Amino acid sequence: MLAGKKIIFGLSLLHVTEEQNIPEVHDVFNAIELPGIFLNREYEKLQSLPQEVFFNDVLPIGLTREIALQDQRIQENFLTELALLLDRASNVGASGIVVDFEIESCFADTVRGNATDSLLKRLSADLLRTELRLLLPIRFPFNPEAEGSSEKYLDCLKKMMSPQIGFVLNVYPHELAGRELDLKKLLHWIRFDTDLIRFIYEPETGNRLVPRLLKPWLQLVHDFELDVPLMAAPFFEQRETVEYELLILNDLFINLTTEQEKEYENAETWRKC
Repeated sequence: MLAGKKIIFGLSLLHVTEEQNIPEVHDVFNAIELPGIFLNREYEKLQSLPQEVFFNDVLPIGLTREIALQDQRIQENFLTELALLLDRASNVGASGIVVDFEIESCFADTVRGNATDSLLKRLSADLLRTELRLLLPIRFPFNPEAEGSSEKYLDCLKKMMSPQIGFVLNVYPHELAGRELDLKKLLHWIRFDTDLIRFIYEPETGNRLVPRLLKPWLQLVHDFELDVPLMAAPFFEQRETVEYELLILNDLFINLTTEQEKEYENAETWRKC
């Protein structure tokens, strides 16, 4: 499969509710994702988390997808609130936050595209000050607006002119099962600007992450020499689901890590021969 850098595995706890405590996460998970609601309570407690931390759903998606077209007063209030959340995330040592501005809608709509660029440029100073990454979600398989390529996403990113903005790739692996895809070709344009890869699935409906779904992505990370977390992002409604899923994912990622280490040792042995 691959040899070289150690793969970073992560776990999304996006669907943990505000009333629930963060479950104990096994050592195999080097990164976790938390919902933005955790920034609105005693967020200082999150400073003890050993993993790299990302926050998602920090503001309502109905707001973030339309804010660029709102009047200046509403935008100022939005930027003030987002700056506060950036400060809190920075205080607990987070790496980044995910905010969905639906950038696909900017591809063919020049007015919306210019308004979104202008809004995000006004956020640049806060991103630099907090040293946080703002991650814009990309669905994979791509939404129709992308026309089967990641190039338009890179074009949008260039217009924003901010080194603190990147992408999170939301992969729906069960939609890709059985399809022959050249991931390197499809994702070539965003390989340097992707900070996180999430695998979204629904274990309560019988979907599971299995090695055959993940190995092409392990190879992609190796080929692109990416140092980004591969994050399991199960959607669940029952608390028991996440506890059971933690055990399954722990075994899966341990086995994949062991396999990777063996391949690395074999490669080193051949190199020395």
